[in-house]
Amino acid sequence: MKRYFFIIISLFIINSGCRKEFSSTKELKEFTVNIPKTIGNATFTVTGIDDDRCPENANCISMGKASVSLKVQSDFDVKNLQFCMGDCKDIGSTDKLIISISNVKYEVKIIAVKPYPNAPAVMLPKTVTFEITKG
Repeated sequence: MKRYFFIIISLFIINSGCRKEFSSTKELKEFTVNIPKTIGNATFTVTGIDDDRCPENANCISMGKASVSLKVQSDFDVKNLQFCMGDCKDIGSTDKLIISISNVKYEVKIIAVKPYPNAPAVMLPKTVTFEITKG
């Protein structure tokens, strides 16, 4: 009986030592075109914003869409990503991607493109907010 107790305790200790802690960090980051931001070991840069959404208080056939190009770079690993929000009918258009860069997983989700188009347009710089989860 003592032998079985010892074996069970030993297996429990070995198993608990093998568990890997999963830690993730979630951040909301606001980007302007061509201004990089670093999260962990990766650098994120918005390389382009194409905003074809229907302006507020305008009559449009469709709501339109906002497409965003994002470059993620770490050491010698570079990924160019394409995001879309709104009326996205293009193949491969998405508002969320999971990527692995330099053996680190990132979940990137587009949250907002600002300012929203207005019929009486005031020229403000476009910004994009992403939710980036590392881990």
